[in-house]
Amino acid sequence: MMPLLIFGGAILAWLLLSGKAKTMTPNQWLALVMALVGANFLRGGGWIMGGAMIAGATFLSGWRILIPARNPEEPKRKPRNFELDRARSLLGVGDDADFIEINAAWKERLAEHHPDNGGDEQLAKMINRARDLLLEDLEASRRR
Repeated sequence: MMPLLIFGGAILAWLLLSGKAKTMTPNQWLALVMALVGANFLRGGGWIMGGAMIAGATFLSGWRILIPARNPEEPKRKPRNFELDRARSLLGVGDDADFIEINAAWKERLAEHHPDNGGDEQLAKMINRARDLLLEDLEASRRR
């Protein structure tokens, strides 16, 4: 019994220290316990019961306790950025607007709402910020 406890403790310590324990599912924890109990049965001479428990643990874990699952790379979708959506809405441009469209819309909206023309200063600041955000996003998407 003592070698099994040492072996089980070593596996548990390795899982905790490597960080794999954080990502293990309940099925994988159950499979680990089943495998250790099955190993105990094998050690004691219960070949049928021990073999069945280890086979069940293997099936339950899907071989993912010590070997991480290989997930196929999913295409990464760009998350919706509500600040960018709001900036596009404020300037009245679409998702595929280029530098010229953004600047033209910015000049038009700023001419309407500039404080020197009796417009709101806060709205003018928001229009300027919207232009800056959209141009930063456009530059970032060009670098990718």
